[in-house]
This record gives sequence, C-alpha cells and structure tokens, in this order.
Amino acid sequence: MSSFHFGASFLTRLVSFLTLTCNQVSLRWYQSWSTYHPLVDLQAELEASISALVQLNQRSHERSLQAYLLVVRRLRNLTSEDETSLGFKELLKAVESTSNVFHTVHMMQLELFVLFQDWEDALPCLTEAPDTRNRFLAMHASARGMFLEALVYLKTSSHASSWLARRKRKMKAIKTLQKLHGLVEQGNDDVRHYMHILMAECYVLEKNVSAAQNNFKAAISIAELHGFLHDKALAHDLACAWYKAQGKDDWANFHFESSQKLYTEWGATSKVETEHIFYN
Repeated sequence: MSSFHFGASFLTRLVSFLTLTCNQVSLRWYQSWSTYHPLVDLQAELEASISALVQLNQRSHERSLQAYLLVVRRLRNLTSEDETSLGFKELLKAVESTSNVFHTVHMMQLELFVLFQDWEDALPCLTEAPDTRNRFLAMHASARGMFLEALVYLKTSSHASSWLARRKRKMKAIKTLQKLHGLVEQGNDDVRHYMHILMAECYVLEKNVSAAQNNFKAAISIAELHGFLHDKALAHDLACAWYKAQGKDDWANFHFESSQKLYTEWGATSKVETEHIFYN
C-alpha cells in the first residue's frame, strides 16, 4: 500500500512540475515576443519548444506557440497570407473560446494586422475576444495587448460610421493610454515607447503637427534606447504613413527607408516587400 501511495504522490508531483514548466515556457514567449529577437532565432526556438511540448502531450501550450510560429513564418515570407489565415482558423476551431489559447491566437492575429496596417481587419480581434489583454498575467504581454488595442481604436476612429462611434473608439484608446502612463509612473520604462506612439496618433487625430512629430521622435529614440528595434520600425512606419498623407514626401521617405532597414534586420521579408509595393 505504501508503495502505491508513493507512486501516486510522485506522479502528482511530476504532473505539477510539468504543468508549471509548460506555463513558464508560455510566459517566456509572451515576454520574448514583446522584446526584440531576430525572427530566424525566434523560429528556431519556437520549433524546438513545440517539439518538446508535443513529446510531453501538452496540446494547449503547443497550440499557443503554434500561433507565434504562424506569425513568424508569415513575416519571414515562408507562408502566404491565406495559409496563415487558415492556420489561425484551425487553431481557433480546436480550442474553447474561454481558453487562454483562444486569446493568444487573437493576440497574434492582432500583431499581424497591426504590422501590416490592416486596421479594419484588426477590429474583429477586439470584438471577438474583448478581454484578451486581461488574460495575460505577464506584464509584457498585458501591456503589449493594451498598446495594440489602443492603436487599433485610434487608427480606425477616423473611419467610424458615426460621430458617436468615433468618439467611443478614441475614448477607449485614451483610457488605455492612461493605464500605460500609470505603468510608466510605476517605473516600467519598457512600455514608455508604447505611450509615445499612442500619444503621437492622438495628436495626429487632433491635427497637432508639432506634438505628433515630437511624440513619434520620442517613441523612436526610446525604442532604440531599450533595444525594441521592431517597435522602432513600427514607429517609423506609422510616421511614414502620416507624413505621406500630408504630402511631406521628404520626411515620408526618411521614415520609409528607416523602417525598411529595421524590418530587414529583424527578418520580416514579407513586411519589407509589402511596404515597398504600398509606398512605391
């Protein structure tokens, strides 16, 4: 009997250890994505982690990492837009809408839409999974979710169907911006560039040119200071679109060339090609 109890106790501890380890792997990826790593390195690590999770039969955690891998492969131009979309749909069909995997998939879809500036297509990610950013315990992932959500609301507010809808989206973004500001005041400098990008876009809506310029510059310099080169590329990309809309081609070209260089260094081949076609 004592041998049975020992065996059961060991198995319980082993399962607890494996669960904790897999949770730590998932949390690590939330942080790794928010910070900067070359995409080729991310893909190698993701494939190794997924292989280990398959061996451990940890399907939930494996599917979460598959969502990251879909984004990395799309950015590296290893899969088409249709193939990536199908991959996301298959992941969503395989999980419950209340699961963390469901929210991870929507979060990674949102990342792609933002990177390719598909603002209207990004909106359903917010409506179909409205509490995604609240599902992540890791500060990096939660702050990243807040940033993406607010950015989408700001970029789509000017195209909303009514004055009320425009105001609601802008107010949602401002509320999130205030939360990010609170994190910065608590000493979380890693989210400061998010705050400046959002402030720049707020001033773009208000047609405050100098304030928008200053905040884009601040976002770019702070992202570089902290090593978030993919976010520096995004800030250049957003600034390029703004200057292009104003007809200021010299500044637009400067930010275009800067974003192209950074996205190339990151390994985002498909983004570089799409951006080149769009602006030329």
